[in-house]
Amino acid sequence: MSMRCGSVNEVRSTVLAALSGFCLVALLCSCFEEEESEQATRSEGNALDRRERIRQLELDVETLKWENARLFLKIRSVDGSSLVRDKLTGLWHFDVERTPYTGRATENYSDGSPKAEASFLKGKKDGVERFWYANGLLKEESQWFDGLANGIIRTWDKEGGLIRAVRYKKGELIEVIRD
Repeated sequence: MSMRCGSVNEVRSTVLAALSGFCLVALLCSCFEEEESEQATRSEGNALDRRERIRQLELDVETLKWENARLFLKIRSVDGSSLVRDKLTGLWHFDVERTPYTGRATENYSDGSPKAEASFLKGKKDGVERFWYANGLLKEESQWFDGLANGIIRTWDKEGGLIRAVRYKKGELIEVIRD
């Protein structure tokens, strides 16, 4: 039995093919490392961008809170027990005024703690309405727009535990979140 040795050219071709394959693998690995490095840099940049965006939004919220507090001082506020609902139109009026009420109505317990508050626009509930227990804990909170329940209405027990939460849109019950 005889063994045949390949020519120098065959050996050279085999070595070159193996070397080419090795170079290709090394090149691909370095490309992946560069891509991972770029992704890490982008990720760090995105995290910095997100932190900056959050900081800017927090500043915007603070500005809006301040503006809201300033506007709140300009809103007419009356004793809610003096509001009267017109039987024909369903609109709320302050005492004997003929124009539908726009402003805030509040009621307090005899000790001065809040009992109820609601906002009205042109005689219709518009904004947040809240009721409290005599112990000071929130009893119910609802959101209104143009006289219709619009948003989440939550009800709590006297100890502050959430009893019920429902979602309304334009006066229609959309979802029972908790019952």
